[in-house]
Amino acid sequence: MLNAGFLPSRIVGGESIWISAENAAQDGEDIILTDYTPAGGYTLAYQFAAATPIAVAASANTGNTGWTLTVTGAQTLLWRPGNIRFAGFVTHTASTRIFAVDEGAIGVTASPLATSEYSAVLAAIEAAILAYATNPQGSISIDGMSIGYGSLRELIDLRDVYKAEVDRQTGRRIKRVIRTRFA
Repeated sequence: MLNAGFLPSRIVGGESIWISAENAAQDGEDIILTDYTPAGGYTLAYQFAAATPIAVAASANTGNTGWTLTVTGAQTLLWRPGNIRFAGFVTHTASTRIFAVDEGAIGVTASPLATSEYSAVLAAIEAAILAYATNPQGSISIDGMSIGYGSLRELIDLRDVYKAEVDRQTGRRIKRVIRTRFA
């Protein structure tokens, strides 16, 4: 099945997706599936494979010939940067048969307000690095979990792992340096 083209290909986390003929700011069209209509006894829902998967039911338009869909900014704000896969399904209410009618992916750019649950862990590790001179053998307690360390290298490696997680969740690209030498 191919992408039917109703949903945008890219959004910024926190941006609403509003597919409706009343949407004058964008394309301004309803979701029309000629073989499946609300008048024909069908409902439509889109499923999104985010970190916390969600399903959003579409509403029948005023003529019962198609649907409008609203995915709120609060829902997309929780989407992490990268591709979010989606699928649209119609359900025939009388027979309860379900048919896939749309599928694809939406590229998500991180919201400027995006945060990471790893930020607190990263701060604790950086505090341990600062205190390393006075306590070279120690541990860090984070959310009831104790992480022991015996060298500065272990702390730095741990910091690098959690920094990468924070960057991944907030949409920052990993900076890479490519060095070459010509002989």
